[in-house]
Amino acid sequence: MGSAASGMQTQMQAEHDPNANFPWWVRFVAKGLGVVGGFVAIFFGILGLISLDPKCIIAMLLQLVSGCLSIALEAPFCCMFVDFIEKIAQFSESRKYWHKAALFGVMGIIPILICIELNSVLGSGMIFACGVVYGFMAIGKKADRQSMMAASDPAWSPQVNQPSAS
Repeated sequence: MGSAASGMQTQMQAEHDPNANFPWWVRFVAKGLGVVGGFVAIFFGILGLISLDPKCIIAMLLQLVSGCLSIALEAPFCCMFVDFIEKIAQFSESRKYWHKAALFGVMGIIPILICIELNSVLGSGMIFACGVVYGFMAIGKKADRQSMMAASDPAWSPQVNQPSAS
């Protein structure tokens, strides 16, 4: 139990790091979409199992697994009774943003591609949205105008290459 508390402490320090590239609320939006999306995916996955189409049943089973994995990755405190969740959470926290973006994007889009119904779009759509937010975080902030001008082609100058007004 002591290792779980120390893991939570380091996670909280990383989330409130003042030197981070993004504000605290962006990271919480991504985590929130992952957690809420996981619960919504589980709810709509259970509702979607009342289907007669075998492809939709397979998609809903994948959506249930994606929802459970999303909760385990983003909110390991919801699954503390499972002994291996702490290792999964530490592995997840050590990943880069683009790894999470790819994982959540794939987990969210596959059930939608298999069975395009309201259950799969609402359930897996939030997991996919979490992947999109992590993707934006992986891309990073937009640079300011001065640094973009400095990185542009040195042969182009706004003063030289402008057509004359006469």
